[in-house]
Amino acid sequence: MGPRARRLYDRFEELIAGCGEYRVAPARSRIAFMGRVRFAGITALSEKGMTCSFALPRPLRSHRFAAVREAVPGWWVHRLRITRPEELDRQVQRWLRESYRLMGMRERLGTDDPAGRRREDRSV
Repeated sequence: MGPRARRLYDRFEELIAGCGEYRVAPARSRIAFMGRVRFAGITALSEKGMTCSFALPRPLRSHRFAAVREAVPGWWVHRLRITRPEELDRQVQRWLRESYRLMGMRERLGTDDPAGRRREDRSV
């Protein structure tokens, strides 16, 4: 990884770290960032730039998104193409924090159980 790519990665991970406890799950074609489950990732990283994404339960609208698509019902992937670390700003931090909370920590499901059971199902 070259120095420019390293700066982009480091800045993205800095924003992820600001969300809460997380882990990095690298794979051959991507780097995933996990709370309880994956909520954000990097799918391309080079000296020319970085393609990163995060999930939310609804689509957001912004000219900053390279693409927004519903991967599965209720799981909207928001893809950004970043060429400078300064583009990873407060707005992206807000989006990542919401993604971490709702998707990565599964709050959208109304659960506080690591097994994913809903609060009302805890008696089972």
